[in-house]
Amino acid sequence: MSMPTVDTTPDGLRAELLAAREEVHLGRPAQAQERYRSVAGALGEADDGSRVFAELRARVLLGLAIADFEVTGDLAASMRLMDQASAERQRADCAELVAPIAGARGLLLLRCGDVDRALDALDQGVALLDAAPVGDQLSLLLNRGTLHLERGALDAAAADFAECLERAGAAGDRMHAWKARHNLGYVEFLRGQLPRALAVMRQAETDNPGAPSPIALLDQARVLREAGLTDAAADLLERVAGMFEEAGLEQDLAETELALADCALLDPDTVEESVDLAYSALARLTRRGNTRWQRRAELQVLRAERQRVEPSGSTALADLADRADHLAATCAGEHRSDLAHQAGLLAAECRLRSGRSAGLPPVRQGDDVTTRLHTREVRALALDAAGQPRRALGEVRRGLAELGDYQRSFGSLDLRTASAVHGAALARLGLDVALRSGSAAAVFDVVERGRAVSTRLPPVRPPEDLGTAALLAELRRAEEELRAHEGDAADGESAHLRRRVGHLQREVRELAWTQGDHDDGAEPEAAAEAPRAGAVRSTLREAGQTLVSFARDRGEWVAVVLGRRTPSVHRLARIDVVASRVSRLRADLDALAMPFLPDGIRDVVRASAEGVLAELEATLLTPLGVDGPLVVSCSGDLCFLPWGLLPSRRGLPTVTAPSAAAWLRGHAARAQGRGDRVVALAGPDLRQAAPEARAVAQTWPGATLLDGPAATGEAMREALAGADLVHVAAHGTHRQDNPLFSSVRLADGALYAYELGRSGEGFAGCVVLSACDAGLATFRPGDESLGLSQVLLQLGAQVVVAAVARVNDEASATLMTRLHAEVAAGTDVAGALAAVQHDLAEDGTLVALAAVGGTW
Repeated sequence: MSMPTVDTTPDGLRAELLAAREEVHLGRPAQAQERYRSVAGALGEADDGSRVFAELRARVLLGLAIADFEVTGDLAASMRLMDQASAERQRADCAELVAPIAGARGLLLLRCGDVDRALDALDQGVALLDAAPVGDQLSLLLNRGTLHLERGALDAAAADFAECLERAGAAGDRMHAWKARHNLGYVEFLRGQLPRALAVMRQAETDNPGAPSPIALLDQARVLREAGLTDAAADLLERVAGMFEEAGLEQDLAETELALADCALLDPDTVEESVDLAYSALARLTRRGNTRWQRRAELQVLRAERQRVEPSGSTALADLADRADHLAATCAGEHRSDLAHQAGLLAAECRLRSGRSAGLPPVRQGDDVTTRLHTREVRALALDAAGQPRRALGEVRRGLAELGDYQRSFGSLDLRTASAVHGAALARLGLDVALRSGSAAAVFDVVERGRAVSTRLPPVRPPEDLGTAALLAELRRAEEELRAHEGDAADGESAHLRRRVGHLQREVRELAWTQGDHDDGAEPEAAAEAPRAGAVRSTLREAGQTLVSFARDRGEWVAVVLGRRTPSVHRLARIDVVASRVSRLRADLDALAMPFLPDGIRDVVRASAEGVLAELEATLLTPLGVDGPLVVSCSGDLCFLPWGLLPSRRGLPTVTAPSAAAWLRGHAARAQGRGDRVVALAGPDLRQAAPEARAVAQTWPGATLLDGPAATGEAMREALAGADLVHVAAHGTHRQDNPLFSSVRLADGALYAYELGRSGEGFAGCVVLSACDAGLATFRPGDESLGLSQVLLQLGAQVVVAAVARVNDEASATLMTRLHAEVAAGTDVAGALAAVQHDLAEDGTLVALAAVGGTW
């Protein structure tokens, strides 16, 4: 960077020093170095031996020490510069520099991981706080608060940040006010209050006088990772890594690599990437001599290695256990009890998985959710190894209950479903123990306990604040404008609108993340217990139905069958084989939905679809020997399968449920009877929508028809809150990357899943979505899914009828008219759908609709 000529008057030099300091605050130490050296050169020319110039030299040396350390990591060299700064301060007899110099020493020691000496230095500086300039006061408080965070002294950290915020406000210093408020958000994160943390961090950004800070973004990414939003966290971390690399901030880049390694570890396909990132971070931290962060990197390396070597067998795991034990002892010797405990847990896990023994680690209530669940996992492994599988499953049950409590703390369905990832390993272990026990009831209990916890939680309320409403209204307008530009990819306005849509979606999503559960102060409701096999079987026998719960184990689908017969467990086909067949089937069904497909091609595609359906039946149902009305509790690709089209299921009621709990809830509600308030809505630009909605309304006496300008998003929300059955014929969209922006398009634009919520105590028992893609969902680790159907079920619908592949408009209109006629005549929804699908299939038309949840 080319530097302008420096004004060598004292005032001019002070201005240059402030500019150099600002470069440090903005995370640009290399630019700060150059500025400080430029000022140092100017000082050498202008120095008249006065105390004023001695003070300025002290300030140059102080700033240069910090900037040099960030670039080189050479603590000894920076401390020599600090000693020179102290000497110049004494020559200048400048009392106001005593605290800043002590604080700068503390910062250097903190950045290299020497927490105890750093605290001594920062305490010395804070003791002389009022004698220092305001900017130095604020930096001292921020740095000591950060140190308290490192030590886990959250109350002390919050006190320092709060005082910094107060002083910054009085001084009109927006930069320090922003940093202090952001750090108060980080305190909330460490306290486990994730929505509150994101809310405070978001509020802090309103004080940020400059460009987005990579440090702040790194903190936000850590919160998102803890919430289970690993994709969002990883995207943010990739951006942050580039910023730190460009600025030459090795320490911060290493911390970012560790966070990226942690995200990558949650996906089996990216374990090798996690290992590489962890080793890269370790190398950087070792070069810098930051022992404190080096230990964290060593633990992350071991975690990544544990995932990589597990298939290798017991020898590799035993070696890893020894390495983890050594790290635990090292951390304990350095008074790092947090890391020592985590390394000890990892050592015990590796030892147990290698066939050796280990004791039961204590459950510590102060631990974060990840560590608590890991503790439960190790305890379950130890009890199973000791020949006590029932007690092992008890640990799994308690751990998943703790996860349910954690999920309940979120007021966002996005976060609730994403955070299920923390229980995936524990649920897998529980399934492994249950399968080896040979008990079908035990397998069912552990699968359903870990599946779709969100369906057992009280419904979330979408944010009703004016800010969210305004953002959603603007998003609707932008998407409608973009729709008008469809087909003109090179149009500059289209590109601008796409960026605008993306920005608005991020704003809405991030605002929703800040919603905690029951922010109105009401007592939170407890999560419902997962249903046990005996109770479910009793209800199934009364209803004359069979339930099959599918789960994934070691790359294969397994199934538990409950019903009239003795419960049984079956190991089925490989997951990848089934996924391939489901994908082929959906491609065939999408092709069959095309309106102008030539008859010859249609016959070939239909034959292909029938062939795949037969293969899937042979793979998934024939080994089970099930017949009659069926409930399928499943996740993943199996939810995209139109079960009612399988050859043996045609004409038989079939319900797809995200969990047995969801089906039981709908079954219980149906037993209380159903009302007859019906609303049919028709969206725009769909030729069959208005005739279809009109035919539906004519089927039900007293039904309300809403089409044209009357079929608005607000009208649909009111219908969901006040009617018993709501039918929607409209264009539908599922957003795989952002499922809560899945929508149906009505007269005033898209109605997003984000906006579906209760306006009162009631909710429609049956919702029929005659819209393409409305039955699709995004699946997350932990057997949670998210899409329009899942949101409606979570809010209180007993059943949602929706497409799991594209449906021909003519066929859909025919099916829907006949479906409602059957239901109005008294047939339950699942039975009516089965009958109509069967008749259409007999005529050669395959319609991929499913009854999701229960029936009505």
